[in-house]
Amino acid sequence: MLRSEVGKATVNLNEVYATIQGEGLLLGKPALFIRVQGCNLRCPWCDQPSALPFEKRPVEREDLLQEVERQPHKHIVITGGEPFTEPALAQLVKELLARGKSVQIETNGTLWQEAMEEVASQVYITCSPKGVAGWQVHPRVRHYAREFKFVVDDSLTLQALLLFEDVLKKGYVVLQPESNKPKYLQKALDLQRELLALDYEVRVIPQVHKLLGLR
Repeated sequence: MLRSEVGKATVNLNEVYATIQGEGLLLGKPALFIRVQGCNLRCPWCDQPSALPFEKRPVEREDLLQEVERQPHKHIVITGGEPFTEPALAQLVKELLARGKSVQIETNGTLWQEAMEEVASQVYITCSPKGVAGWQVHPRVRHYAREFKFVVDDSLTLQALLLFEDVLKKGYVVLQPESNKPKYLQKALDLQRELLALDYEVRVIPQVHKLLGLR
């Protein structure tokens, strides 16, 4: 068990769990998820509401790293909540990289930490822009992100996607139907077809872990 004690080097932690990466371009990869506590946005369909409040749930960073070492996973996903609200994010990433782990950060893209500049090029950043934030993405996240994952819901439009023409040209955009609902799957396919007519190829990928009954 992780000790929930306040120390000099803590992470505000919601949970740690092993599963597969069920979303995006790294689909199916075995992964250990580190979910931090606290998010600056409130998406109406958020499937992790327990991670939204900025509650104090500190664990010693060393305890967390020991938990990581006990697991066989080489790929670590830092998610939330919103990872960039976590003050210890950059240091945690550095320590994971030093242990030979591959690190992925799932972010809504609105925030950045200057301390991440040192390691950002070594991290797989997944940016998921949100309608509740007006599709705003911090320039440094936009620069470093290796994939952009758009949740297809009522708010996502072709016009919103075209705000990311530079990203569309690079070919690493994923459309993810919200909660795997059939109506949003159809909308994702429609958007994919419209983008293809504009010479942009994107991928439609549902939440596969949910289809498999995994977390």
